[in-house]
Amino acid sequence: MLRLPPLLLIGLLLIPGLSWAKLDFQISGLNNTLAENVRQHLSRFESLPQGDAEDIEKAFHAAISKGLQPFGYYEPEIHLEWNKKVVKMAIDHGPPVLWDQVDIQVPLPEASLGAQTRKRIQHPPFVPGERMEHALYDNYKKELLLGLRQQGYLDAHWSKSQLLINVEQKRANVVLQLEPGQRYRIVDIQVTGSKLSDKTTLALVNTKKGEFYSTEKIGELYEDLLTTGYFSNAIVDVERTPPDQATLVIELEDQPKDQFTTGLGYGTDTGARGKVGWTRSQVNKRGDDIYSNVQISQIGEEVAFQYHIPWPHPLERYLSLDTGWKREETKDRESSVLTTGIALKRSQRKRWQYSVGVNLENERYRQGDNPTETITYFLPNYHYIERLVFGDKKNPDAVLKYWLDSSLGFNVLVAEDTLFLSTAIGASYIVDFTDKHGIATRFELGAIMTNDFYSVPLSKRFYTGGDQTVRGYRYNAISPEDAEGALTGGQFLNVFSLEYRYALSQEWKLAVFADTGRTFISSHEPFHSGAGFGLRWVLPIGTFSFDLAKPVTGEDKTSPRLHVYLGMLL
Repeated sequence: MLRLPPLLLIGLLLIPGLSWAKLDFQISGLNNTLAENVRQHLSRFESLPQGDAEDIEKAFHAAISKGLQPFGYYEPEIHLEWNKKVVKMAIDHGPPVLWDQVDIQVPLPEASLGAQTRKRIQHPPFVPGERMEHALYDNYKKELLLGLRQQGYLDAHWSKSQLLINVEQKRANVVLQLEPGQRYRIVDIQVTGSKLSDKTTLALVNTKKGEFYSTEKIGELYEDLLTTGYFSNAIVDVERTPPDQATLVIELEDQPKDQFTTGLGYGTDTGARGKVGWTRSQVNKRGDDIYSNVQISQIGEEVAFQYHIPWPHPLERYLSLDTGWKREETKDRESSVLTTGIALKRSQRKRWQYSVGVNLENERYRQGDNPTETITYFLPNYHYIERLVFGDKKNPDAVLKYWLDSSLGFNVLVAEDTLFLSTAIGASYIVDFTDKHGIATRFELGAIMTNDFYSVPLSKRFYTGGDQTVRGYRYNAISPEDAEGALTGGQFLNVFSLEYRYALSQEWKLAVFADTGRTFISSHEPFHSGAGFGLRWVLPIGTFSFDLAKPVTGEDKTSPRLHVYLGMLL
């Protein structure tokens, strides 16, 4: 047998006009969707079919008809011309088959069905008088059956499913009859593979014995197990015992005892920064965990140590014992704070979270040319944040986030009145009007109630300016000034922002924005405003922002500033 060298064979394949070249189908008369589907059905013809002209025409007619029927066109008019290289097709798809009668029987009480499933049953997509599509019928069957199984009808199946097409009358009737079977309940929960106590692992399970099986809850459970940080892997399975019993089987693999993280980064507020972290996710069987972090940046250093005690759910409610030290130095102020405290923290699946606690803080600070001061104070505090998603959770139309921070401070080492109450509230709202256009807006208001503002520690006063407040200004550069021009911090805070976004793709957006804000002791203090444009990179964990902004009010003559910021999800 003759064997051609590989290079010679490749060269022959590149010579135009040889017999193994595929047919070129030139289709006219159809839109892109129909033409592409027809072309898919014709792709099996690498050369002209065998037989005479009538056989060839029949073969092409059959393929074209199969490509049009899924879209409701059963009587096309086709004109063909061909040679050994090219097949020209002039196609008129003809009148469509239309939806007519719809008979869907799901013998279940509405109370046992989820909202989406009820909507599918009450409002099927087969609108009488509209063009029939096979894909609409097939997808409806799959989605309705899947929705029922996700709600515990694990044995549900179609006892009758018919799409009856009358080509002469150009009508399509739908007949669907469901056999749901019984709804499964969780009768047992088995957890293996972890050194944690049964009390802690079962606290993570969001379904109880006797409840109906729910795929949504199983998905949330899987996410919760991995979010705790306790486990490197989790397998959640369901064993069925017909006709209506299910056992939840959870196999866990614990994380290594100690985990270390390192990181380098840059932000225009902090400059270059480095970070080293250590976590011990299972101090004991109860599930206590330790987290520590050391971070160094161009404006200061921070050391944090946290000890968490589940009470009893490690994600939804726990005690946090916190100790840390933070030093921050800017152009005309320096502050170092040593903190220790305890807080009760609550949260619910990334929607809301709050903490109630008390700190003992020792702060050493210097403002401008004033002498260094030291103060020790108790700080009962409360923090709350909530995030509301409108529309599809994975691709929302709008997101509203609002927050409240409040703390009551008093000096524990001096007799005079040094009490202060600090409160800040804020909200942000992002909405997409269309696939391309949207806006983002934000405001924050703050106030410190005290008889002597200058006795309030420097770190508790209000400053603004920077990546997340008024862009175009350096970090915390907006503040009242003393007689020497050094920033004193403000007793009150006002910040507002408005941004227009244009989507280049699902991940990338252009932005044009304007910010304004002030901190003040006297209400006569002016607002400082900045404006600019930027780029948004939307990631699963949040949004990366790249902004170029410049001050536009007052006597500010600074050059445009680049701001880089990663906004994390709640």
